[in-house]
Amino acid sequence: MKKSEIILSALCSFLFGVVVGFLIAPIRKGIEIGNNSGNTTYLYDNEEISEE
Repeated sequence: MKKSEIILSALCSFLFGVVVGFLIAPIRKGIEIGNNSGNTTYLYDNEEISEE
């Protein structure tokens, strides 16, 4: 096998593993992106917004 064929087959195997991992993994409460640490700041909670 050529070097390019080895690299391509390794890349395809890795990506196939990623896809299979996403399909097999249990999804609880949906997919969330973020850290959800609870350290949030709400900019407009305590301020009056007035239109002039």
